[in-house]
Amino acid sequence: MRTRRSWVYAAGAAALIIVGGVASVFIYSTSSHTQQVFVIAKSIDRGDTITKDDLTTIDVAAGQRTDGVAAADSSSLIGKVATVDLPKGSLLTRSAVASALPVPDGQALVGLSLKPAQLPSQQLVAGDRIEIVPIAATDGAAAARSNSAPVQGTVSASRTSQASGTTVVDVYINARNAADVTSRAAAGQVAVYLAAAED
Repeated sequence: MRTRRSWVYAAGAAALIIVGGVASVFIYSTSSHTQQVFVIAKSIDRGDTITKDDLTTIDVAAGQRTDGVAAADSSSLIGKVATVDLPKGSLLTRSAVASALPVPDGQALVGLSLKPAQLPSQQLVAGDRIEIVPIAATDGAAAARSNSAPVQGTVSASRTSQASGTTVVDVYINARNAADVTSRAAAGQVAVYLAAAED
């Protein structure tokens, strides 16, 4: 009887060892067969440049179908611009980034360097419709040109320097107005206001 009982105990112990080994292999296999992909750590507006601080990672099972960008490919993302608004927590895909935003046909992208008195206090964001208004200059010729009508534009990106208080706004406008607006902007002879959104 003692021999039989000892055999039963030995068999039970062996079974526990086997089960434990299988469980360990499964846990190791599950944990080691994952990959990290990028998600957005803080909301990014369309046109903003992506920085390392904008991103975090999550683990997904290896082989799981995902459009997310692998964490190992960070060098292909940092310094690129967002082509769409990216809310916090969303998965980052390659279609959401580009080296630069494409300029629509018939339009031009111009930059406006504006002081606080030349734009609304409300932060301009990508997609905002604005009116670019000529402002009077001191010399007669430039003052005469200031009678031109406002130029409509759509904001591509906007960023403010905390040091100088100057805001640089990238705006899409009709290509026919690009030379005039650029010339005025370089001379500090434009101001902008926020227009009502189109229905």
